[in-house]
Amino acid sequence: MELIKEGDFSREVRGGALDQQIAANAAVVFIWTAIIERSSWKYLQRAYRYIFLDAGHIAQNLALAVEALEYGSCQIGAIYDDEINSLLGIDGISESVVYMSTVARPKRTP
Repeated sequence: MELIKEGDFSREVRGGALDQQIAANAAVVFIWTAIIERSSWKYLQRAYRYIFLDAGHIAQNLALAVEALEYGSCQIGAIYDDEINSLLGIDGISESVVYMSTVARPKRTP
């Protein structure tokens, strides 16, 4: 895991998540990217399948950890790739966004 940018990018992240409000309201958003060559040299045409499966496994582990801490998470697969890639400063060819996870404290009802 690597911190790419620090600051309030809630507007940009929301826009890149097809304008989903949950992306703007989160305490933190994890943006999962893949460097394609790291998988394609070994798995050839199956590389993308494994990249997406791995992203799902990583996000599920995050969701389980977040739940154990009594927080909430939401995984976001509906993404405008170009907008998020631009925000992160990646080219979308050799490295691209594949998934996002939000984490927030759940609202408590009295």
